[in-house]
Amino acid sequence: MKVLVIGAGAVGTVSALRFARQPVFRQVVIADAVSGRAQSLASRINDPRVRAITLDASREDLVVQAVRETGTTLVLNAALPATNLIVMRACLEAGVDYIDLASGGTEPDGIPKLEDQFALDAAFRARGRLALLGMGADPGTSNVYAAHIVKHLLEEVTALHVRDGDDSVYGGPGGMVASFSPWVFIDECLCPPTVYRDGRLGLAEPLTGGERFEFPELGALACYYVDHEEVTTFARFIPGLLTADFKFTLSDDTFETLRVLHRTGLSRKVAVPVDGVDVVPRNLVVSLLPKPADLAGKLRGRSCVGTLGKGYQNGEMKAFYVYSVADHERAFAELGVQATAYQTGIPPVVAAELIAEGVWQGSGVMSPEQFDPDPFLDRLPAAGMPWQVRQMPMERNGKAHMRVLAA
Repeated sequence: MKVLVIGAGAVGTVSALRFARQPVFRQVVIADAVSGRAQSLASRINDPRVRAITLDASREDLVVQAVRETGTTLVLNAALPATNLIVMRACLEAGVDYIDLASGGTEPDGIPKLEDQFALDAAFRARGRLALLGMGADPGTSNVYAAHIVKHLLEEVTALHVRDGDDSVYGGPGGMVASFSPWVFIDECLCPPTVYRDGRLGLAEPLTGGERFEFPELGALACYYVDHEEVTTFARFIPGLLTADFKFTLSDDTFETLRVLHRTGLSRKVAVPVDGVDVVPRNLVVSLLPKPADLAGKLRGRSCVGTLGKGYQNGEMKAFYVYSVADHERAFAELGVQATAYQTGIPPVVAAELIAEGVWQGSGVMSPEQFDPDPFLDRLPAAGMPWQVRQMPMERNGKAHMRVLAA
């Protein structure tokens, strides 16, 4: 298999480094719009199978050209979700498989949504090609964990709750820090989050749903609703499900900063005139925040990504949390990145291996929970992401142990 990695940021760096370790990938081409960034990463890898090109992923014709000229058979889109449809259409035109890491949020901002991507299902089926959406940490491993819960842990799954925790401390200036794209982070936290209740999808208010969740190794951390793809795909692909949501850890400082951005309009995506110059408020905010790649080596703590499944086993209500923990300092020592990039960049490589070997097969637009979880989870520990299962205590009302905060 010959792979094209679009995006040489923190996550693309992890994926490229991992692709280069696996002999099943006969060629790895790293592409980035920033001149020199892809070449710098390729030089760091220093492998004859790896080379770099400069590529503007917002141009479908250029992506098609790059795929054809390099003989690529699978594209990993590690760029921003705004490029998803462009790259997907390029893959259709060139007749190759596609993987990405995330989709757009719920706001009507022109960024491709899950439904826009699933609308290409028939076209990918007609070409006999696969488009695997959201194959990072969450979405990604969180979806596979859900499939594991369905297959092995519960006979009937009624609820799935993705819980993402981080207890990291930043060794730099104070204030809000985003361990992945700050633009996407703000978008996920401040657009109306998708929730699934009583078998129906709906939207909640941003920065609500506060609870303290007991994360393995990290302890109890405050989490809030965040818009994420898993809620929609769980509702679509897991029969009998009644409830699903996604919550992410927000420190008190980050929570208050996001609330100020939301209330003042500093999170807006539309330009406003400032002294005769048009300025996009969110772009200004993002420009003032540390870049995720620059956080490497400056974070101490751990990141935990997992899926809590509740349902019935032998007629009894039970709950299981399937998760993986990554340490920021260990990730930096191994690959020179922070833990979130580490957890996000490895899963698409494992998925690509399974596709290359014909273990995961399919055509059309698909989500990770549609595949057999066993081959993926069998390989995940050796790839650097050991995972665990913890049975969670149940309260009399049927809820797993978590304490709700005041909204």
